[in-house]
Formats: sequence, structure tokens, C-alpha cells
Amino acid sequence: MDEVTSNHIDRVIMQSQQENKAPSLFATAFWAIVLFILPGSIVGFGFGVYSDMVAIENTNAWFAQVEVMIAMTFCIYFLILPMVFLLVRAFGDNTSVKDYLNLAYHPLGLWGKITLLTILFWGLFTLLGFMLDIPEEPFMLQLKNSSLPVWFIVLNVCALAPIVEELVFRGFLFKRIELTKLGTVGAAVITSLIFAAIHSQYSVIGVAMVFLLGLYFTWLRVKYRSTSLCIACHSVCNILTMVALYFFM
Repeated sequence: MDEVTSNHIDRVIMQSQQENKAPSLFATAFWAIVLFILPGSIVGFGFGVYSDMVAIENTNAWFAQVEVMIAMTFCIYFLILPMVFLLVRAFGDNTSVKDYLNLAYHPLGLWGKITLLTILFWGLFTLLGFMLDIPEEPFMLQLKNSSLPVWFIVLNVCALAPIVEELVFRGFLFKRIELTKLGTVGAAVITSLIFAAIHSQYSVIGVAMVFLLGLYFTWLRVKYRSTSLCIACHSVCNILTMVALYFFM
């Protein structure tokens, strides 16, 4: 009943918004740029001030350190979250944040089914990497050997990243783009491309695999009209990756 209700609410929201005025691609692109550039610029400025205060000689090399990158990402996440909620309030037409972002409840059986499907999907990706003899991502090895506490890395990778990234990509941006003339397919491709682009710390092959992963999360979003499932499955993938990184690499 919860899933049916969620699907019905989502269809009503989309129909209502489409009947009024679909968001323009220009406006959507503008807010997407703001959402990604503004928090990063603020955090980058703050870290730059810190580097000057402690007289770091080579700031470019310092910023490239994995410890600094993870710390900056942690701060950026906490700036993006309130921005997403403010944008939903601004463009949601009095729709609740929960309904606009499709944070739906599901039966326990569905959670289990989707979790198993995600584990299978992750396993196929891993097997493909072995078959093609794809080398380990240098960034992941740097992450493993970093001086950061493991709990802080896990918090960022397995909790914050899935929540923030899915609320942004499969939540706010997918909803906005889907309502334009690009429709569902255009929203799926564009959000997955941007999702892959922000993972530029990986190799070309790694970014391509992130794009495919984004398409998988979007498929879940479209099929079940749920960002909640995307968050959970994103977290499952990252947890499996962390287990493989620390115990099998």
C-alpha cells in the first residue's frame, strides 16, 4: 500500500507540474551549476585560507592529497544538503520534501530483493574488471593507505556520499530534468553523465563504470519511483567496495 500510494503521489505531482509549467532546461542547468560549484568554491576558499595560515609551501600538492580531498568532500556534503532542501522548497509547488524527492517507504521483501540484485550487479562489475584485467584504481589505493581514520572514510563513502549524491542526482535533478522536454530518458542520461563526471578522481575506465552504475540507480528510480532505494543500493555498492578494498586488495 505504501508503494502504491507513493507512486500515485508521484504521478499526481508530475501531472500537476506539467500542467502548470515545466521547468526550462536553462534554469535547471543554472541551478545544477550552482549546486555543484558554489559549495565547492566556498569549501575550497576556506581550505585555501587555512593553507595560507599554516604556511603550506606547495598548495597544489596539498590539495591533491587524498586526505584533503576527503575532508573537503565531507564539508561540501554538509553545504549541499541544505541547498537541496531549499531548492525543493522553492520549486516544489508546496509539495513536501519527502514527496518531491521520492523518499518512499517499501515492504521489507522489496528491500531484500533490491539489495540482492545490487550485490549481483556489483559482483558482475567486479568479475568484468578481473576478466578485462583492469588495474586497481590509484585513488582507491591512496584512500586505503591514507592517514585518515577508517571510520571517517567509511562515514563519507558508505553513508554521506550515497545520501547526498542520490538526493541530488536521482532526487532533485532527475525530477527537474524529467519534467522538461528531455523526459525520462534524457534525465537518466544527463544525471548519470554528471554523476560520472564528479568522480573524476578515477581513471577513464572507472568513470565509465560509474556512469553505468548511475544508469542502474536511475533504473531503480524510474521503476520504483523511489530515491530511497537508490540511496540504499548506492550504500550497498560502496560498502562492498570498502570491504574489497580493506580485506582483498
